[in-house]
Amino acid sequence: MNDCEIVLIEDNPADVYLVQLALKENNVNCHLTTFRNGQEAVRSLCQPAETQIIPNVILLDLNTPKSDGFEVLIRLRGTPHLANVPIAIVTSSQATSDKARSARLGVIRYIHKPSQLEEFIATVGQAVKEMLSQDQSGRAGKLANSD
Repeated sequence: MNDCEIVLIEDNPADVYLVQLALKENNVNCHLTTFRNGQEAVRSLCQPAETQIIPNVILLDLNTPKSDGFEVLIRLRGTPHLANVPIAIVTSSQATSDKARSARLGVIRYIHKPSQLEEFIATVGQAVKEMLSQDQSGRAGKLANSD
């Protein structure tokens, strides 16, 4: 896989480590930028496009401090240079309403965090690889299951 830019919005250091491991084990060579809370992510990512590296993929936990994942998602989708960046929710939430709301807000993957290490690595790594290989057009609003 070519070099890429991935943004991870996740407050749990263990989950950050697992995502890093998933990318490495699935041969996803990328620069990973991590934000520990939603407010920090929005403040940094929603700046004018000229000052930003536009990520290829954004991975977002719904339960982030200082701004929940849905607030962050709405802000990201409302930022012109981020509107079409593929976003995956990576969460422990199994609520059907969270999954439905994510789809309405343009998320293309909803990944329930697997509890087994091998499954987490395979699921997250494969989802990122697929998101990176997809054509940009027609992504928003299409939700793939990764339960």
